[in-house]
Amino acid sequence: MPQVQELLDHAVTRDGPGVAVLIANGDRVAFSAARGRADIELGVALSPGQVFRIASVTKMFTAAMVLKLAGLGKLSIDDALSKYLPDFPGADRISLRQLLNHTSGVSDLVRDVQPGFSRRDVDTAALIAEIRKRPADFPPGSRWAYSNAGYILLGAVIEKVTGKSWHAAMQEDLFGATGLKRTRFGSHSALIAGRVAGYTTDAQTQRVDNAQFINSAAVSAAGGLVSDADDLRHWMRALAEGRVIGRDGFRQMIAPTPDLPGVATAYGYGMGMYLWHVRGSTMVGHTGQINGFASFVGYLPARQATIVVLANDDSFDARTFGKRLAAIVLGEPFPVPVGVRVTDEIAQALQGTYRGGDGVVETLSIEDHRIYARRGDGKTIPLQMTAGRRLHFVPDELSYFSPVRNDAGEVVELDYFEGGEGPPRPLKRVSER
Repeated sequence: MPQVQELLDHAVTRDGPGVAVLIANGDRVAFSAARGRADIELGVALSPGQVFRIASVTKMFTAAMVLKLAGLGKLSIDDALSKYLPDFPGADRISLRQLLNHTSGVSDLVRDVQPGFSRRDVDTAALIAEIRKRPADFPPGSRWAYSNAGYILLGAVIEKVTGKSWHAAMQEDLFGATGLKRTRFGSHSALIAGRVAGYTTDAQTQRVDNAQFINSAAVSAAGGLVSDADDLRHWMRALAEGRVIGRDGFRQMIAPTPDLPGVATAYGYGMGMYLWHVRGSTMVGHTGQINGFASFVGYLPARQATIVVLANDDSFDARTFGKRLAAIVLGEPFPVPVGVRVTDEIAQALQGTYRGGDGVVETLSIEDHRIYARRGDGKTIPLQMTAGRRLHFVPDELSYFSPVRNDAGEVVELDYFEGGEGPPRPLKRVSER
C-alpha cells in the first residue's frame, strides 16, 4: 500500500518518536510498518510488534468485560451502581449503562488531589475516594460528557463481581480467551518485552522531551492497558465476529447513545466505542492519549477492515491519521493540505469573529503574518491556507474552514467542514477584529 507508506513517511521522521501502523482486510494483514524510534536515547528503531500504552482504547476492553459479565448473568447493565458501590454518592440514580455510554454525570474534574497521586501505585479504593470528592456534573441521563472516572467505577464493579482485580479478570476472560499475547495491564514495575519509551513534542518549537510519568494504576480501567498492533487487530476482528461477547453484545457496543445535549454532531458514542463516519462509511473504534502515547483503533464493518495506529508521542494526532488511513482503504483518500503564502490583504479580510447556529464562536486573528483560530475561550491554533483558499488547522487536521464572500468580495461567513467532509456548518461573521 504505497499511499499508506507515503503518508507514514510524511508524518514521522526516522530519528524522532515513532508510529506503528497496521491495516487488515478480514484476517489478512495488508500493511504493517513502523517509522521512528522506540527509544531515541538508545537509538532503537520502532517496529510494528512493539508494545505501547493504549490509554483510552482500554475502554473497549472494559465495556466488553462488563457486557460479558452481563451475558453470563452476573450483572445487568441496567443495574444501579449502588448494587455494587452502595456508599458512592448518588449511586442509586446511576446505572451501569450510563457509566458505559458517558451519560452518568460522574465528573472528571479533579479536586484536592494529593501531590504525586497520579505517580503512585494506587488501588481502586483510593481512586474511588478521589472521585467521591467531585460533585456530579449533571443529573444522570440528562447529558453526554466523556468520563474517565465513570470507567474507573466500572473497573470497581468488575472487581466486585469477579473477586479479582479488573485487569486480572480481563486477563483470564478476555485476553487469554481471544488469543491476545501482548495485551496486559501496563505495570511500571513489570518487565514487559518490547515496551517502547514515551515522548512529547512541543507544537511550536518541535522540541522532543521524555513524557512526564503517570502510573497506569492511576488511570485504571479507563486507560491502564498496553498492547501491540497485531493484538489489537485480533481483538477488533474477534469482537466484530461475536467471538468475545457475541454478535448481540457487539451490536450493543456500537448502538449510539440517545441524542442528548453534549452529543457531538460529527460522531457518536456507544459503549466503549466511538461511531465515526468516513467517506460515507461507518467506522467504529476508540482513540487513546496519555503521557507519551497516542493510539487509534478503527473497524470498517462494511469492509471488515481494521486500522491500528500506535504512536509513542502524545502530541501525535492518531485519530486524524487513522481517518486518513480509513479513507485510503475506502479508495477515497483525503488530500494532504499544502500551505501557500497568505498576503496581508487576504489575512486582514479573514480576521474577525464568526458564530454558528449552535452558539459556537470562532475568532480568526493575525500574528506575525499568520492566521490563527480560537474557539470560544479555548486554545489558539495556527491555520494554513491552501491554494483552494481552504483554512486547515496545523498540524495536519482534516477539518477546515472555507471562506464565503458576498458580491463585494467581503468575507461574510466561514463554512466549517468537520472531519474534512460535509455538509458544512455555516458560521456567520458577527464582527471584525
